[in-house]
Amino acid sequence: MNSRADAAATGALTEPLRTITKAGEQGDRESQEQTPGAAQQSAAEADMTSDGCTLRAAVVDIPPYATLDAAGHWSGEAVELFRAVAQDMGCEVEFIRMSPSDILRALERDEIDAVALPFSASPLSASLMTLTPSFATSRVIIAVFRDDLGGDLKMLYQSLTTPRQLRVYGAMVALVVLFAVLIWALENTKNQHFPGKRREGIGSGLWWSITTLSTVGYGDKVPVSGVGRFFAGTWMILSLILVAIFTATVTSSITAHDASIEVNGPHDLPRARVGIVENGLASGYVNDHFLPHVSYPHLALAVEQLRLGNLDAVLADQHGLERHLSELNEDRIKLLDIPVSKSPISFGLRRTLSRDMIRQFDAALVARLERRTPPTPATSTEPPKDAPKTP
Repeated sequence: MNSRADAAATGALTEPLRTITKAGEQGDRESQEQTPGAAQQSAAEADMTSDGCTLRAAVVDIPPYATLDAAGHWSGEAVELFRAVAQDMGCEVEFIRMSPSDILRALERDEIDAVALPFSASPLSASLMTLTPSFATSRVIIAVFRDDLGGDLKMLYQSLTTPRQLRVYGAMVALVVLFAVLIWALENTKNQHFPGKRREGIGSGLWWSITTLSTVGYGDKVPVSGVGRFFAGTWMILSLILVAIFTATVTSSITAHDASIEVNGPHDLPRARVGIVENGLASGYVNDHFLPHVSYPHLALAVEQLRLGNLDAVLADQHGLERHLSELNEDRIKLLDIPVSKSPISFGLRRTLSRDMIRQFDAALVARLERRTPPTPATSTEPPKDAPKTP
């Protein structure tokens, strides 16, 4: 449950990363001007790298990139890669668990040196950190809900038993009983259609009340007294109003159920009800394509809304979706084969780190990537062709 709650933290850390070109990365780093204080800090960091160092790296529990076990040990694809790169530099790593907002503040205050998670460029982060060469490619894919006949009937039943519907049903039953008892009390002494015996008379009153409500009006039981006919007319008018309310609520429920769009690919998204994780990997895609969408604080909530029929599709990182669905054990949620976008992802280094420190980390990262095994189907571990080379 903690891993799902912490998955909300993917928001500020996993926006779609724009392509990092060699010229752009080098130009960005060369443009960093150091103040006298920053120069002294850089010198200290250079000395630190020559005789052992400790990198303070912020991290968030977002499987499969980073996972915190019961013993307090961090593991995961991004964490293991960051730890290995630091070891190649001769450094140790102090992983510090933080929220996304705390990470940005810590970078601004120089309280951490790096972010050991997939990170992407944004106007705010660009002023606080430098992105490393890309170490993987994230795939944003579409999750849809595919139901069978039994599921459709269940969904229809749920739409007809909402609190609003139940209130309408309750009002109708109460009024049926009220007017049944009332017509029997007014007619039992002078009308053979409503006998004097309570059980039989109220039963006849219920039959008359139901046929009047349904506008059938058999005419086999009718009031004969003036007062009885007055209340009968009142019940007829109320019946028309109740039937109209009942019909409207049922129709709206069925219409809402049938309003879903079957999504088979990205071309269906403009007409669909789309859900994303707030500030997640898919947020850049929906903003670039001006897609109407609903943002949720974490992936579990978005998937739940998809399962309930409130969404037609969920856009999210393939890794996160596959892991969440395996834990959820919901085979009616399908992942479409065609990804909507692919984005290179990188680590983030504090912008005020010394240029030598950044170059050493980049070089160690590229060397480590060259020694890694072939990429997995979900995430490519080969550096993109347009990834910047180490100066």
